Amino acid sequence: MKKCKYCGNELNSTSEFCCNECESNYKEALEKDSRKTKYFILGIALGFLILLYGIALSNRASAIGIGIIVMGIVAVVLPFATSKTVALLGYQKSKIVGRILGILLVVVSAL
Repeated sequence: MKKCKYCGNELNSTSEFCCNECESNYKEALEKDSRKTKYFILGIALGFLILLYGIALSNRASAIGIGIIVMGIVAVVLPFATSKTVALLGYQKSKIVGRILGILLVVVSAL
């Protein structure tokens, strides 16, 4: 069964959204997210470089952990999801899942 792209509720019609409000919210959220994509890529790249620096320093666990924490924080602040995740859960729920996974990444890397 097809789901609303924004809220994730099941649809009976051929439309992609359950109401006009969901459609306008989805378009507005996509517009906001498109401006933040470069920051997401920059944050993930920074975390990856810190991680590589830790590996280059003969397995420095603290630098490796910091790199993973940086990537987790980026995922919490900018929780982007794939189009398949949005299709499965809806835009709102996929952002929540992204934040939860980012928090788990920070917690696990801090241990």
